[in-house]
Amino acid sequence: MQFKELSRYFEVIESTSSRLEMTKILAELLGKTDEKNIKKIVFLCQGKIGANYEKTESGLGEKMIIEAIAKSTGFTKKEIEKKFREQGDLGLVAEEFCSKKKQSALFSSELTVEKVFSNLIKISKVEGTGSRDLKLKLMAELLNSASGTESKFIARIPLENLRLGIGDPTIMDALAANLLEEGKQKKDWIEKIEKEMKEKKIKEKIWKEEFERRLKLKLREKIEEKYNIYSDLGSIAEILKQKGLAGLKEIKITAGIPIRPTLAERLNSAEEIIKKIGKCAVEAKYDGFRLQCHKNGKKIWIYSRQSENMTEMFPDIMKAMQEQIKAEKVIIEGEAIAFNESTEEFLPFQMTIQRKRKYRIEDKTKEFPLKLFVFDVMLIEEENLMEKPFIERRKKLKELIKKGKTIALTKAIETDKTKKLDEFFDESISKGLEGIIAKDLNARYIAGARKFAWIKLKKSYKGELTDSVDGVIIGYYTGKGKRTEFGLGALLTGVYSKKEDLFKSVAKIGTGLTEKNLSEMEKLLKKISSKKKPARVESELKPDFWVEPKHVIEIRADEITRSPIHLAAKKEGKGLALRFPRMISIRSDKKPEEATTEEELEKMFKKQTK
Repeated sequence: MQFKELSRYFEVIESTSSRLEMTKILAELLGKTDEKNIKKIVFLCQGKIGANYEKTESGLGEKMIIEAIAKSTGFTKKEIEKKFREQGDLGLVAEEFCSKKKQSALFSSELTVEKVFSNLIKISKVEGTGSRDLKLKLMAELLNSASGTESKFIARIPLENLRLGIGDPTIMDALAANLLEEGKQKKDWIEKIEKEMKEKKIKEKIWKEEFERRLKLKLREKIEEKYNIYSDLGSIAEILKQKGLAGLKEIKITAGIPIRPTLAERLNSAEEIIKKIGKCAVEAKYDGFRLQCHKNGKKIWIYSRQSENMTEMFPDIMKAMQEQIKAEKVIIEGEAIAFNESTEEFLPFQMTIQRKRKYRIEDKTKEFPLKLFVFDVMLIEEENLMEKPFIERRKKLKELIKKGKTIALTKAIETDKTKKLDEFFDESISKGLEGIIAKDLNARYIAGARKFAWIKLKKSYKGELTDSVDGVIIGYYTGKGKRTEFGLGALLTGVYSKKEDLFKSVAKIGTGLTEKNLSEMEKLLKKISSKKKPARVESELKPDFWVEPKHVIEIRADEITRSPIHLAAKKEGKGLALRFPRMISIRSDKKPEEATTEEELEKMFKKQTK
């Protein structure tokens, strides 16, 4: 495929304000893409050049891209920098300057998707002496041959900010739409859908439309099941293109490829937990890094909850995986937290977070050694344990770990007594931990979903059994008075509607932001800001700048109230809003789709009103 054609599709998607329309356009693009290019195009739609876990970062910052634009167009760096300060988007800057190049390249050719992708991969792999010059040369080579529209996206890709507003759910919906005809051959699916529709008394005039909508949802569900255990949407798209639905059977849990983590629901008391799941395992909840550790012989991989490869950051855990884990092939999950062996104290998260770094790793490893408290196992040798009940997985986990300093099982009890659960909760809090996680003894490991198989109980800063809200930043206000100097005064945040794949406004936040926060946040958000509302955002409030829903923050509030101006869980003209919201921290460990959902917010509101 010519990159010019892909750029035209990206242009149309970028200008689309409807998510449904965006899905149709994307389905058309993926439908006409051949086997050779579909994996690459899916990665590009995700704003990447590889799956999260592959660590394929371009290493190109804004300054180098400005230099490449100058090198390929004949304009000076000063001219380009001036325009960038005005526009705030290097893609638009590249488009403008590449449309009026002062110089013609000696060697230029029409760009293909394969050529653009190949150069970007080469850029990501270049290291050592002369790497900067080679990266610059490879980038300028692309811009030399690019039209204005092509250059806009070529400049944005290395910054992982295509500004298309496409999320993983939209890509999966588009893939599902292209499998519709094959889905109609599944007799058992068809019979079940038609039976449900008859029971619902669906009218004849909308029967076909409703049938196809339900079938697409079924297809999307099957794709997502595989994505949850094999977090590489590009490869899944390639398999579907080659083999159709039958290809999904080939996708299996694999050491080295991260599984999307299971998520916990929340309840407000021990009584509610016991009433909901009865006798359960109750584990201490550690405030550290949630890590998924894979081992295959001598090869170790360590992934964050976002499937980011963090292996090199944790040499102490890598070593312990070889020394303390008996199996040759294994996938385990745990929480890593800084721990003082001499005083047997857990250190606060502010100290643990210092271990997340690319440089001076050895120094920080000595200063803040980590302890990995393991709470689940998904694979041992060739056996997939995800379908086994938790009580069986816990038993195998105990047998798996040898004694040592770094890896240990989470402290846990089994009980159906509220008093005992409360005592364990208080004991955990007294040790400086977040609270507890109660787990259904008979539940399987539910990848990528939030179910009542796991239930968290945390203590808020007020000492009440309430939880914070994880909101997604969808816009910001430039501020008034002293805050104008930072370019940011308040944040507009939303919660996630899983059903609609939208982020709906819930709070405008100006409290909890220090001067340092304001300055750092403005730099972070400016890169993804726009005057145009993203297609996946719903808000009646209009901020000074919209931003792509990308960054998650932890929010505390006095209460949840009904509001005529916010759209989260809107009913009878009023949505839900946070009263006196304040930002606590940036949740860099969470994807926007892992933020608090509308459904969760409604449950919290109902419990509060009780």
